[in-house]
Amino acid sequence: MKMTKIHVDAELCRDCQACELACSLVREGQSNPALARLQVTKDMARYEFDILICQQCQPALCMEACPNEAILRDERGVVLILDEQCLRCGECAEACPYHAIFYHQATDRYLKCDLCAGVEGGPACVAICPVGALTLMLETVPEEQ
Repeated sequence: MKMTKIHVDAELCRDCQACELACSLVREGQSNPALARLQVTKDMARYEFDILICQQCQPALCMEACPNEAILRDERGVVLILDEQCLRCGECAEACPYHAIFYHQATDRYLKCDLCAGVEGGPACVAICPVGALTLMLETVPEEQ
């Protein structure tokens, strides 16, 4: 199966937050990093950054953990949360080894990167990153059982 995901080179990240702002603007209609489907984490003592983003795992532990089958993989290999089926139980977030599923209390939804599904031009975070810390990758992985 062909799978698309975003590769992170955290050493290039300079914490400009352009990726978070672009993501929240494209996906939620507002520039609010709390609504971004990726999160830049900081260790200011070491001046190091990391970007928490869905790795579109194979197998997808979040999908396996969901008790209501509210998580599926689309034809691009992207793992999606179906909001209308989601019970808001948090099992997916608990199961994610990358801590890439976030609960947003104000919208009462779990958010994760869907590679800007349905948005022309691909992932907004990749397009906007001024230092190339985020790149789109296509890889072949074995089918899920």
